[in-house]
Amino acid sequence: MLVKSGKSSALKGDRGMKEKYSMFKLVFASMAFCLLIVALITGCGGGNNPAGPSVTTPASSFGNVPTYATGSVTLNGLLIDLTTQSLINSPDADIYVTIEFIGTTYTQTKKATENRAFTFFDLPEGQYMITVEDKNGVYDNSTPLIQELIGKSAVTIPLSPKKGTATPSSLNFYAKILDASLRNPIFFATVDVTIENVTDLTFQATSLYDGQFSLLGLASGTYTLKIKKDGYVEVSKTLIVTDRIIFGSQEISTTNVTNFTDGGNNARKGYDLGEIVLAPQFVNTGGLAGILLDATKTPKAPITDKLDLIYLNTRTSAEGPNAIIPNITPNALGYVSFKNLPKGFYVLAYANSWTAVATLDADKNIAGWGFTPASKLATRIWLEVLPGQVTPIPEQE
Repeated sequence: MLVKSGKSSALKGDRGMKEKYSMFKLVFASMAFCLLIVALITGCGGGNNPAGPSVTTPASSFGNVPTYATGSVTLNGLLIDLTTQSLINSPDADIYVTIEFIGTTYTQTKKATENRAFTFFDLPEGQYMITVEDKNGVYDNSTPLIQELIGKSAVTIPLSPKKGTATPSSLNFYAKILDASLRNPIFFATVDVTIENVTDLTFQATSLYDGQFSLLGLASGTYTLKIKKDGYVEVSKTLIVTDRIIFGSQEISTTNVTNFTDGGNNARKGYDLGEIVLAPQFVNTGGLAGILLDATKTPKAPITDKLDLIYLNTRTSAEGPNAIIPNITPNALGYVSFKNLPKGFYVLAYANSWTAVATLDADKNIAGWGFTPASKLATRIWLEVLPGQVTPIPEQE
């Protein structure tokens, strides 16, 4: 019986979902800066700051911050009215922003400054869900935005007025993002939406677990959608909203209104933009991505222990398994993602605690490799990675 343990030199893995976000430029730049910085002291353009001075308690003082949380993040945000395509300017609204450290009980809620800007200080690094609520009901609540926050981060979140208040809402749209090779939903993809001829105004949306994202309350105009996910080729599509609806090269019937559920689990009516397919970025190598699930399809989160990504060239390789990427830390959801992996077989095991054991056939040739004890594996089966494909991590059996 052959036994092997330990790990080898590593390739660089992709475990983050870091994205750069565009914000207002030119005309809105000074307004945004004023709101986010000066308003925290005296209010923009004078002493009228209805929210008062902004005071944020450091994250380390909150008792529900996980012990494994590290770093210090500043998050700046702007809130825009999609129908006016500018910063929200409604004294009747009462807007609050909530951030939730995904996979934990850590949350913060803050009142937006003048209903149009917000800042959170001293957040632990990690993945957050950001939601916006108007307590006075002038605007619809936002759909959840998923963001990986590291260092200084910035987001722009769109809101659409409810019908009968402020400017009436316009049209809703939704679409699903899929992997080109396996047709699996791609979640946590970022959709940057730029409004043409509106001072390069860009806001963000996020695909959730079923790969769907939604755009609520779009006014007439031309929008450029850039769909991004690390390990995939970026896709850009144009959405034209006038008396006709054109998305990319297809025209969508204005009478084809369908029911859908947005990311906040709200029932909506809108237009289905169809499937947006992303191709893996590396055609000669493959990828591996997914949320680590147990037998009941429940995420194994939070995972505080380090993991090793173990590689085997072929099932009967005499060289045996090696830790090709050691000491991996999944995010708070138990999500891991790797790109540019060589063709072969992979398994995730708890770092520095796995032992690979070869099974031999009657002629004492290697018939395969297993692990002992099995409880040290985060994935129970070998996952095959092929060039040009991203292999999903399945639920455990």
